[in-house]
Amino acid sequence: MLCAVAVGCGSLPRPTLASPPNDAYEVVPYPPPAALSELVPEEPEGTDVVWIDGSWVFRGNYYVWQRGGWVENPRDAAFAEWKVRWTPDGRVEYAASSWRDRAGKRQRARILKPATSPSNEVTAEFQAGR
Repeated sequence: MLCAVAVGCGSLPRPTLASPPNDAYEVVPYPPPAALSELVPEEPEGTDVVWIDGSWVFRGNYYVWQRGGWVENPRDAAFAEWKVRWTPDGRVEYAASSWRDRAGKRQRARILKPATSPSNEVTAEFQAGR
């Protein structure tokens, strides 16, 4: 069904969360736009499968939407969701979503089934009507 239905029920298994380390932040000219809609596909069979929401990723001059999806939950790792923070002098800093081990090093997670976008959605920030 629709993402809103699945999310509204609160039935999606989620990973353990962590905060991004300080060295994950980069200065960006502006914060990312609002999230795009995604459709949640049927959960794949597996013993340790979690849902990760999509997010914007900064690519030098603009943001690009990275779809979420069902992933294998990496052992001994936590998911650091994207974050924005402002420095005292007014600069914007952004940390992209990432998996981190106990030492804070980036880990990879295997995407089993990506989210889909509704047919009227686009992926580049500058196409999203911002």
